[in-house]
Amino acid sequence: MRPARSRPIRAAGAACLVALVLAGCSTGPSDADRAAWSAWSTSIVGAASDTAASGPITAAAAGGVSLQFSPATVFRAVELRCIGAARAEFALTYVAGSSTVGTQQDIVCQGGALRTPIAIPTAMQNLTSFTVTATSSDGEGVWTAQLQR
Repeated sequence: MRPARSRPIRAAGAACLVALVLAGCSTGPSDADRAAWSAWSTSIVGAASDTAASGPITAAAAGGVSLQFSPATVFRAVELRCIGAARAEFALTYVAGSSTVGTQQDIVCQGGALRTPIAIPTAMQNLTSFTVTATSSDGEGVWTAQLQR
């Protein structure tokens, strides 16, 4: 006959085993994923370094990446892309002379796939500065923004 206390010990052991298995089966991105995201954004920004920016997708807005233009340069659209998160909320700030306009754009990341360009407000197309940041509840991934003439 088994002692009465063996059942609680087995239950506690099973609970510990489940916790260990779950801890070992993390669903977060791997270092290889992060390296691939970085290579993806570097290739995009490298192709158009004066008109493209990239940064990490964060859980909360922080700073942003700015591009400066002197003299002012006409841009008609911006293409936003992201990888590593399901969706991202972009905060865009356009500066044209003494005017500043901020907008928000929520996009589905689609694994970094090309997206339809988003029109820059007509009054802001002669840019002197452009700032962008991206957030996501995932708090993971990388974004890029490519200005188009």
